[in-house]
Amino acid sequence: MPFSLQATAAALEARLRANRLLTPPAAWADELVYPAYDGLSLRNIPHTIAALLGAPLPASAPLDPAVWGGESPDGQIERVVVVLTDGLAYRWLIQFLQEDPALGDLVAAVTGGRGPVPLTSISPSTTAAALSTLWTGASPAAHGMTGYRVYLRELSMATIPLFFRPALGGQSNGSLEAYGLRPETFLPVPGLVGHLAAAGVPTHVFLRYDFLNTGLSRIIHRGLPPEGGVAHANHADMWLRLRELLARTAGQRCYVNVYWEGVDTISHAYGSGNAYVRAEVREQMAGLEQILADPTVQDGRTLVLITADHGHADAPQTIDFQREERAAPIWNAMQGLVTGEQRLGFLHLRGGQRQTVIDCLEGEFADTLTWLDPAEALAAGLFGPEPPYAETIHRLGDLIVIPRLGWRVDDGIQLPTGPLISVHGGLSDWEMLTPLLWTRM
Repeated sequence: MPFSLQATAAALEARLRANRLLTPPAAWADELVYPAYDGLSLRNIPHTIAALLGAPLPASAPLDPAVWGGESPDGQIERVVVVLTDGLAYRWLIQFLQEDPALGDLVAAVTGGRGPVPLTSISPSTTAAALSTLWTGASPAAHGMTGYRVYLRELSMATIPLFFRPALGGQSNGSLEAYGLRPETFLPVPGLVGHLAAAGVPTHVFLRYDFLNTGLSRIIHRGLPPEGGVAHANHADMWLRLRELLARTAGQRCYVNVYWEGVDTISHAYGSGNAYVRAEVREQMAGLEQILADPTVQDGRTLVLITADHGHADAPQTIDFQREERAAPIWNAMQGLVTGEQRLGFLHLRGGQRQTVIDCLEGEFADTLTWLDPAEALAAGLFGPEPPYAETIHRLGDLIVIPRLGWRVDDGIQLPTGPLISVHGGLSDWEMLTPLLWTRM
Protein backbone atom coordinates (compact mmCIF):
# COMPACT_ATOMS: atom_id res chain seq x y z
CA MET A 1 0.00 0.00 0.00
CA PRO A 2 1.41 3.43 -0.88
CA PHE A 3 1.75 5.80 2.08
CA SER A 4 1.87 9.58 1.80
CA LEU A 5 5.34 9.71 3.44
CA GLN A 6 6.79 6.89 1.35
CA ALA A 7 9.05 9.15 -0.74
CA THR A 8 10.09 11.00 2.41
CA ALA A 9 10.97 7.68 4.04
CA ALA A 10 13.17 6.66 1.10
CA ALA A 11 15.00 10.00 1.15
CA LEU A 12 15.56 9.80 4.90
CA GLU A 13 16.89 6.25 4.68
CA ALA A 14 19.39 7.36 2.06
CA ARG A 15 20.53 10.14 4.39
CA LEU A 16 20.94 7.73 7.28
CA ARG A 17 22.98 5.28 5.24
CA ALA A 18 25.23 8.10 4.00
CA ASN A 19 26.05 9.18 7.57
CA ARG A 20 29.58 7.82 8.05
CA LEU A 21 30.97 8.67 11.47
CA LEU A 22 33.88 6.24 11.35
CA THR A 23 35.78 3.89 9.06
CA PRO A 24 36.62 0.65 10.88
CA PRO A 25 39.43 -1.45 9.36
CA ALA A 26 37.17 -3.98 7.63
CA ALA A 27 36.34 -4.70 4.01
CA TRP A 28 32.66 -4.85 5.03
CA ALA A 29 32.66 -1.54 6.95
CA ASP A 30 30.12 -0.01 4.55
CA GLU A 31 27.52 -2.47 5.92
CA LEU A 32 27.37 -0.49 9.17
CA VAL A 33 24.81 2.21 9.98
CA TYR A 34 25.60 4.93 12.52
CA PRO A 35 23.34 6.93 14.85
CA ALA A 36 22.04 10.20 13.38
CA TYR A 37 21.99 12.19 16.60
CA ASP A 38 21.54 15.50 14.78
CA GLY A 39 17.81 15.09 14.14
CA LEU A 40 17.00 11.58 12.97
CA SER A 41 17.56 9.43 16.04
CA LEU A 42 15.87 8.27 19.22
CA ARG A 43 17.78 11.01 21.07
CA ASN A 44 15.79 13.66 19.25
CA ILE A 45 12.40 12.32 20.39
CA PRO A 46 12.60 13.58 24.03
CA HIS A 47 13.82 16.93 22.71
CA THR A 48 10.74 17.05 20.47
CA ILE A 49 8.43 16.11 23.34
CA ALA A 50 9.81 18.83 25.60
CA ALA A 51 9.74 21.50 22.88
CA LEU A 52 6.15 20.74 21.85
CA LEU A 53 5.02 20.93 25.47
CA GLY A 54 6.61 24.34 25.90
CA ALA A 55 9.58 23.22 27.99
CA PRO A 56 12.54 22.75 25.62
CA LEU A 57 15.52 20.85 26.93
CA PRO A 58 18.89 22.63 27.14
CA ALA A 59 20.63 22.66 23.74
CA SER A 60 17.30 21.62 22.24
CA ALA A 61 17.70 19.15 19.35
CA PRO A 62 14.24 18.09 18.13
CA LEU A 63 13.51 15.80 15.21
CA ASP A 64 14.39 16.96 11.72
CA PRO A 65 11.40 18.79 10.19
CA ALA A 66 11.48 16.34 7.26
CA VAL A 67 9.82 13.62 9.38
CA TRP A 68 6.59 15.66 9.45
CA GLY A 69 6.25 15.75 5.67
CA GLY A 70 5.20 19.40 5.72
CA GLU A 71 2.75 18.95 8.62
CA SER A 72 4.79 20.33 11.50
CA PRO A 73 2.97 20.05 14.85
CA ASP A 74 4.76 23.06 16.36
CA GLY A 75 2.42 25.28 18.35
CA GLN A 76 -0.53 22.90 17.98
CA ILE A 77 0.09 20.28 20.68
CA GLU A 78 -0.90 20.05 24.35
CA ARG A 79 -0.41 16.31 24.91
CA VAL A 80 2.27 13.99 23.53
CA VAL A 81 1.81 10.21 23.56
CA VAL A 82 4.82 8.01 22.80
CA VAL A 83 4.23 4.31 22.20
CA LEU A 84 7.58 2.53 22.50
CA THR A 85 7.37 -0.94 20.98
CA ASP A 86 10.58 -2.58 22.13
CA GLY A 87 12.64 -4.17 19.38
CA LEU A 88 10.61 -3.26 16.29
CA ALA A 89 13.09 -2.93 13.43
CA TYR A 90 12.31 -0.58 10.57
CA ARG A 91 13.48 -3.12 8.00
CA TRP A 92 11.28 -5.87 9.47
CA LEU A 93 8.27 -3.55 9.58
CA ILE A 94 8.77 -2.60 5.92
CA GLN A 95 9.05 -6.28 4.96
CA PHE A 96 5.89 -7.15 6.93
CA LEU A 97 4.01 -4.32 5.21
CA GLN A 98 5.07 -5.60 1.79
CA GLU A 99 3.87 -9.12 2.61
CA ASP A 100 0.73 -8.36 4.60
CA PRO A 101 -1.87 -6.00 3.04
CA ALA A 102 -4.05 -6.22 6.16
CA LEU A 103 -1.19 -4.88 8.26
CA GLY A 104 -0.77 -2.09 5.72
CA ASP A 105 -4.41 -1.14 6.18
CA LEU A 106 -3.95 -1.02 9.94
CA VAL A 107 -0.83 1.15 9.70
CA ALA A 108 -2.61 3.47 7.28
CA ALA A 109 -5.49 3.82 9.73
CA VAL A 110 -3.18 4.41 12.70
CA THR A 111 -1.08 7.04 10.90
CA GLY A 112 -3.69 8.80 8.80
CA GLY A 113 -2.18 7.25 5.67
CA ARG A 114 1.33 8.52 6.34
CA GLY A 115 3.11 5.24 7.07
CA PRO A 116 6.53 4.85 8.73
CA VAL A 117 9.71 6.84 8.26
CA PRO A 118 13.13 5.66 9.48
CA LEU A 119 15.16 6.94 12.39
CA THR A 120 18.21 5.42 14.04
CA SER A 121 18.64 4.03 17.48
CA ILE A 122 21.59 5.15 19.58
CA SER A 123 24.84 3.24 20.15
CA PRO A 124 24.75 0.73 21.63
CA SER A 125 21.34 -0.11 20.17
CA THR A 126 19.98 -1.75 23.30
CA THR A 127 17.14 -1.14 25.72
CA ALA A 128 18.99 0.07 28.84
CA ALA A 129 20.97 2.65 26.87
CA ALA A 130 18.11 3.67 24.59
CA LEU A 131 15.55 4.15 27.37
CA SER A 132 18.10 6.15 29.35
CA THR A 133 18.33 8.43 26.32
CA LEU A 134 14.57 8.57 25.83
CA TRP A 135 14.09 9.65 29.46
CA THR A 136 16.87 12.25 29.57
CA GLY A 137 17.46 13.53 26.04
CA ALA A 138 21.15 12.73 26.58
CA SER A 139 23.16 10.28 24.52
CA PRO A 140 25.15 7.36 26.00
CA ALA A 141 28.32 9.47 25.94
CA ALA A 142 26.70 11.87 28.40
CA HIS A 143 24.58 9.51 30.53
CA GLY A 144 27.10 6.67 30.73
CA MET A 145 24.68 3.77 30.23
CA THR A 146 26.88 1.85 27.82
CA GLY A 147 25.00 -1.41 27.37
CA TYR A 148 23.47 -4.46 29.00
CA ARG A 149 26.71 -5.06 30.89
CA VAL A 150 28.41 -1.95 32.27
CA TYR A 151 31.85 -1.96 33.87
CA LEU A 152 31.88 0.22 36.97
CA ARG A 153 35.44 1.04 37.92
CA GLU A 154 34.29 2.34 41.32
CA LEU A 155 33.26 -1.24 42.11
CA SER A 156 35.84 -2.98 39.89
CA MET A 157 33.11 -5.18 38.43
CA ALA A 158 30.81 -5.74 35.48
CA THR A 159 27.20 -4.96 36.34
CA ILE A 160 23.75 -5.24 34.78
CA PRO A 161 22.03 -1.89 35.44
CA LEU A 162 18.83 -3.19 33.83
CA PHE A 163 18.40 -5.26 37.01
CA PHE A 164 20.76 -3.15 39.16
CA ARG A 165 22.93 -6.08 40.18
CA PRO A 166 26.40 -7.51 39.47
CA ALA A 167 26.81 -9.45 36.22
CA LEU A 168 28.07 -12.53 38.08
CA GLY A 169 27.27 -14.28 41.31
CA GLY A 170 23.53 -14.78 41.12
CA GLN A 171 22.79 -11.83 43.37
CA SER A 172 19.25 -10.52 43.57
CA ASN A 173 17.90 -7.69 41.49
CA GLY A 174 18.63 -4.35 43.13
CA SER A 175 21.64 -5.68 45.01
CA LEU A 176 23.95 -2.91 43.76
CA GLU A 177 22.35 -0.74 46.44
CA ALA A 178 24.28 -2.79 48.99
CA TYR A 179 27.45 -1.40 47.39
CA GLY A 180 26.32 2.17 48.00
CA LEU A 181 24.76 2.90 44.61
CA ARG A 182 21.23 4.18 44.15
CA PRO A 183 19.25 3.85 40.91
CA GLU A 184 17.89 7.39 41.25
CA THR A 185 21.40 8.88 41.05
CA PHE A 186 22.97 6.40 38.64
CA LEU A 187 22.66 8.68 35.60
CA PRO A 188 24.68 11.91 35.87
CA VAL A 189 22.18 13.94 33.82
CA PRO A 190 18.74 15.40 34.67
CA GLY A 191 15.65 13.33 33.87
CA LEU A 192 12.81 14.25 31.55
CA VAL A 193 10.18 13.64 34.25
CA GLY A 194 11.63 16.28 36.55
CA HIS A 195 12.29 18.70 33.70
CA LEU A 196 8.68 18.57 32.54
CA ALA A 197 7.34 18.72 36.10
CA ALA A 198 9.26 21.95 36.72
CA ALA A 199 7.34 23.44 33.78
CA GLY A 200 4.02 22.21 35.15
CA VAL A 201 3.73 19.25 32.76
CA PRO A 202 2.86 15.90 34.40
CA THR A 203 4.16 12.59 33.05
CA HIS A 204 2.21 9.33 32.92
CA VAL A 205 4.17 6.09 32.51
CA PHE A 206 2.22 3.06 31.27
CA LEU A 207 3.94 -0.32 31.47
CA ARG A 208 3.64 -3.82 32.86
CA TYR A 209 3.21 -3.91 36.63
CA ASP A 210 6.38 -5.92 37.31
CA PHE A 211 8.52 -3.32 35.49
CA LEU A 212 7.40 -0.41 37.67
CA ASN A 213 9.87 0.52 40.43
CA THR A 214 12.48 -2.01 39.26
CA GLY A 215 16.15 -1.14 38.71
CA LEU A 216 15.84 0.43 35.27
CA SER A 217 12.50 2.04 36.07
CA ARG A 218 13.97 3.72 39.14
CA ILE A 219 16.90 4.91 37.02
CA ILE A 220 14.92 6.43 34.16
CA HIS A 221 11.60 7.36 35.78
CA ARG A 222 13.10 9.15 38.79
CA GLY A 223 10.89 11.92 40.08
CA LEU A 224 7.70 10.22 38.90
CA PRO A 225 4.98 10.56 41.56
CA PRO A 226 3.11 7.39 42.55
CA GLU A 227 0.03 8.46 40.63
CA GLY A 228 2.15 8.87 37.49
CA GLY A 229 2.74 5.13 37.11
CA VAL A 230 -0.08 3.24 35.44
CA ALA A 231 0.36 -0.53 35.31
CA HIS A 232 -1.22 -3.38 33.41
CA ALA A 233 -0.95 -7.11 34.02
CA ASN A 234 -0.69 -8.51 30.51
CA HIS A 235 -1.70 -8.12 26.88
CA ALA A 236 -5.49 -8.27 27.27
CA ASP A 237 -5.93 -5.62 29.94
CA MET A 238 -3.23 -3.48 28.35
CA TRP A 239 -5.58 -2.05 25.71
CA LEU A 240 -8.43 -1.42 28.14
CA ARG A 241 -6.14 0.28 30.65
CA LEU A 242 -4.50 2.35 27.91
CA ARG A 243 -7.86 3.51 26.61
CA GLU A 244 -8.81 4.57 30.15
CA LEU A 245 -5.55 6.50 30.58
CA LEU A 246 -5.88 8.31 27.25
CA ALA A 247 -9.52 9.17 27.93
CA ARG A 248 -8.64 10.46 31.41
CA THR A 249 -5.82 12.71 30.13
CA ALA A 250 -7.62 14.02 27.03
CA GLY A 251 -7.56 17.80 26.91
CA GLN A 252 -4.72 18.01 29.45
CA ARG A 253 -1.19 19.30 28.91
CA CYS A 254 0.88 16.21 29.68
CA TYR A 255 3.23 13.52 28.45
CA VAL A 256 2.11 9.89 28.22
CA ASN A 257 4.70 7.15 27.64
CA VAL A 258 3.58 3.63 26.74
CA TYR A 259 6.06 0.74 26.81
CA TRP A 260 5.36 -2.78 25.51
CA GLU A 261 8.04 -5.43 25.21
CA GLY A 262 6.24 -7.95 22.97
CA VAL A 263 8.33 -7.76 19.79
CA ASP A 264 11.60 -7.86 21.72
CA THR A 265 10.59 -10.82 23.87
CA ILE A 266 9.34 -12.86 20.93
CA SER A 267 12.36 -12.03 18.77
CA HIS A 268 14.78 -13.12 21.49
CA ALA A 269 12.88 -16.37 21.97
CA TYR A 270 12.11 -17.40 18.38
CA GLY A 271 14.19 -15.17 16.13
CA SER A 272 13.28 -12.01 14.27
CA GLY A 273 11.13 -11.67 11.19
CA ASN A 274 9.03 -14.80 11.71
CA ALA A 275 5.28 -15.36 11.90
CA TYR A 276 5.25 -14.86 15.68
CA VAL A 277 6.82 -11.40 15.44
CA ARG A 278 4.54 -10.44 12.57
CA ALA A 279 1.48 -11.51 14.58
CA GLU A 280 2.64 -9.39 17.50
CA VAL A 281 3.08 -6.33 15.28
CA ARG A 282 -0.36 -6.87 13.78
CA GLU A 283 -1.89 -7.18 17.28
CA GLN A 284 -0.25 -3.96 18.38
CA MET A 285 -1.43 -2.01 15.34
CA ALA A 286 -4.96 -3.42 15.63
CA GLY A 287 -5.13 -2.42 19.29
CA LEU A 288 -3.86 1.08 18.58
CA GLU A 289 -6.20 1.51 15.61
CA GLN A 290 -9.22 0.81 17.82
CA ILE A 291 -8.07 3.06 20.65
CA LEU A 292 -7.02 6.05 18.53
CA ALA A 293 -10.36 5.97 16.71
CA ASP A 294 -12.30 6.25 19.99
CA PRO A 295 -13.75 9.79 20.37
CA THR A 296 -13.23 9.67 24.15
CA VAL A 297 -9.41 9.77 23.74
CA GLN A 298 -9.35 12.50 21.08
CA ASP A 299 -8.94 16.18 21.84
CA GLY A 300 -7.49 17.59 18.59
CA ARG A 301 -4.31 18.68 20.42
CA THR A 302 -2.50 15.35 20.83
CA LEU A 303 0.52 14.07 18.90
CA VAL A 304 1.00 10.28 18.92
CA LEU A 305 4.48 8.95 18.15
CA ILE A 306 5.00 5.20 17.67
CA THR A 307 8.63 4.15 17.63
CA ALA A 308 11.18 1.61 18.90
CA ASP A 309 14.33 1.64 20.98
CA HIS A 310 16.26 -0.62 18.58
CA GLY A 311 15.78 -3.27 15.92
CA HIS A 312 16.65 -6.98 15.87
CA ALA A 313 18.79 -9.42 13.93
CA ASP A 314 19.37 -13.16 14.28
CA ALA A 315 22.96 -13.98 15.19
CA PRO A 316 23.34 -17.75 14.89
CA GLN A 317 27.15 -17.72 14.86
CA THR A 318 29.14 -17.05 18.03
CA ILE A 319 32.82 -16.33 18.55
CA ASP A 320 33.59 -17.52 22.07
CA PHE A 321 36.82 -15.86 23.12
CA GLN A 322 37.28 -18.27 26.02
CA ARG A 323 36.84 -21.53 24.09
CA GLU A 324 37.73 -20.86 20.46
CA GLU A 325 41.35 -21.84 19.80
CA ARG A 326 42.14 -19.07 17.31
CA ALA A 327 40.83 -16.49 19.80
CA ALA A 328 43.34 -17.53 22.46
CA PRO A 329 45.44 -14.32 22.09
CA ILE A 330 42.31 -12.28 22.79
CA TRP A 331 41.21 -14.37 25.76
CA ASN A 332 44.70 -14.34 27.28
CA ALA A 333 44.80 -10.54 26.99
CA MET A 334 41.43 -9.99 28.69
CA GLN A 335 41.28 -9.07 32.36
CA GLY A 336 37.51 -9.20 32.75
CA LEU A 337 34.21 -9.96 31.07
CA VAL A 338 33.20 -8.55 27.72
CA THR A 339 30.96 -5.64 28.64
CA GLY A 340 28.54 -3.70 26.48
CA GLU A 341 26.76 -6.09 24.14
CA GLN A 342 27.36 -9.34 22.30
CA ARG A 343 26.88 -7.26 19.15
CA LEU A 344 29.11 -4.38 20.32
CA GLY A 345 31.63 -5.62 22.84
CA PHE A 346 34.01 -3.67 25.04
CA LEU A 347 37.24 -5.50 25.83
CA HIS A 348 39.13 -4.74 29.04
CA LEU A 349 42.74 -5.74 28.43
CA ARG A 350 45.98 -6.24 30.32
CA GLY A 351 48.60 -3.58 29.78
CA GLY A 352 50.66 -3.99 26.62
CA GLN A 353 48.25 -6.47 25.01
CA ARG A 354 46.20 -4.15 22.82
CA GLN A 355 48.21 -4.65 19.63
CA THR A 356 48.23 -8.41 20.12
CA VAL A 357 44.44 -8.36 20.20
CA ILE A 358 44.23 -6.10 17.13
CA ASP A 359 46.57 -8.41 15.21
CA CYS A 360 44.38 -11.40 16.09
CA LEU A 361 41.19 -9.60 15.09
CA GLU A 362 42.64 -8.50 11.74
CA GLY A 363 44.31 -11.82 11.06
CA GLU A 364 41.94 -14.52 12.30
CA PHE A 365 38.61 -12.70 12.26
CA ALA A 366 38.83 -10.14 9.44
CA ASP A 367 35.65 -11.42 7.77
CA THR A 368 33.55 -11.40 10.92
CA LEU A 369 34.91 -8.87 13.43
CA THR A 370 36.35 -5.39 13.31
CA TRP A 371 37.47 -2.95 15.97
CA LEU A 372 37.46 0.67 17.06
CA ASP A 373 39.56 2.68 19.46
CA PRO A 374 37.21 3.81 22.27
CA ALA A 375 38.60 7.34 22.50
CA GLU A 376 38.37 7.80 18.73
CA ALA A 377 34.82 6.41 18.65
CA LEU A 378 33.80 8.74 21.47
CA ALA A 379 35.38 11.75 19.74
CA ALA A 380 33.73 10.86 16.41
CA GLY A 381 30.28 10.92 18.02
CA LEU A 382 29.42 7.21 17.92
CA PHE A 383 28.03 7.49 21.43
CA GLY A 384 26.60 10.97 21.05
CA PRO A 385 27.51 14.60 20.37
CA GLU A 386 27.60 15.96 23.94
CA PRO A 387 30.65 16.28 26.19
CA PRO A 388 31.09 12.82 27.69
CA TYR A 389 30.54 11.84 31.29
CA ALA A 390 33.91 11.24 32.99
CA GLU A 391 33.19 7.54 33.53
CA THR A 392 32.08 6.77 29.97
CA ILE A 393 35.57 6.27 28.55
CA HIS A 394 36.38 3.79 31.32
CA ARG A 395 33.18 1.86 30.65
CA LEU A 396 34.11 1.49 26.97
CA GLY A 397 37.20 -0.53 27.86
CA ASP A 398 40.41 -0.66 25.84
CA LEU A 399 39.03 -1.85 22.50
CA ILE A 400 35.56 -1.96 20.92
CA VAL A 401 34.75 -5.10 18.92
CA ILE A 402 32.04 -4.98 16.23
CA PRO A 403 30.72 -8.29 14.87
CA ARG A 404 29.39 -8.52 11.35
CA LEU A 405 25.67 -9.20 10.80
CA GLY A 406 24.86 -12.77 11.88
CA TRP A 407 27.67 -12.96 14.43
CA ARG A 408 28.09 -12.25 18.13
CA VAL A 409 30.97 -12.33 20.60
CA ASP A 410 30.95 -14.17 23.89
CA ASP A 411 33.22 -14.75 26.86
CA GLY A 412 31.77 -18.11 27.84
CA ILE A 413 29.65 -16.70 30.66
CA GLN A 414 26.02 -17.74 30.25
CA LEU A 415 23.52 -14.88 30.09
CA PRO A 416 20.94 -15.10 32.90
CA THR A 417 18.21 -15.08 30.28
CA GLY A 418 19.62 -18.13 28.52
CA PRO A 419 20.45 -18.32 24.80
CA LEU A 420 18.87 -15.59 22.68
CA ILE A 421 18.20 -16.30 19.00
CA SER A 422 17.82 -12.71 17.83
CA VAL A 423 19.90 -9.99 19.45
CA HIS A 424 20.73 -6.30 19.10
CA GLY A 425 23.21 -3.69 20.28
CA GLY A 426 25.27 -3.51 17.09
CA LEU A 427 25.52 -1.31 14.01
CA SER A 428 23.77 -3.36 11.32
CA ASP A 429 20.84 -1.73 9.54
CA TRP A 430 18.49 -4.34 11.05
CA GLU A 431 19.43 -3.17 14.56
CA MET A 432 20.04 0.53 14.00
CA LEU A 433 17.12 1.56 11.79
CA THR A 434 13.92 2.07 13.77
CA PRO A 435 10.47 3.22 12.62
CA LEU A 436 8.68 6.42 13.44
CA LEU A 437 4.95 6.46 12.85
CA TRP A 438 2.90 9.46 13.90
CA THR A 439 -0.57 10.90 13.84
CA ARG A 440 -2.68 13.66 15.40
CA MET A 441 -5.79 13.01 17.41
